[in-house]
Amino acid sequence: MNIKTWLLTGAVALTASPLAAHHNFAAHYVGDEIIEHRGVVTQFRFINPHARVYFEITNPDGTTEEWMAEGDASVALRRSGWAPDQLKPGDRIHVVGNPSLRGTNTMSWDSITLDSGVEFGGGDGRDAERMAILNRRLTNHRTQRAR
Repeated sequence: MNIKTWLLTGAVALTASPLAAHHNFAAHYVGDEIIEHRGVVTQFRFINPHARVYFEITNPDGTTEEWMAEGDASVALRRSGWAPDQLKPGDRIHVVGNPSLRGTNTMSWDSITLDSGVEFGGGDGRDAERMAILNRRLTNHRTQRAR
């Protein structure tokens, strides 16, 4: 490897850790447990530090509950193609993610799928999505260097 490649790799390594350390996911959510809910969007907040979708679910006994799912920051979601009106009140969704440590009706989302089948990522801890973006940029850089 040449010196520029080493410098780029070092820069990525040095910046990746502080970005991931802004707060600890494990302080809020159960990392080794996945839950799923189907419901209707009541509100979508495209905000920082984390976007939030509020939705209502209907339990088997017919009672309803309000839930909140937390995703990544709006700035990061926007880079992935999200828009402030991505989810609208009335949208029927299927949310997959991690439950709250405190037993409240909150969760982080890994994915959200509309009833139409359209699936959105953008959950908190989008490691795979971030790595894909980084790999595209590194491939681009290598291609330009090879010319």
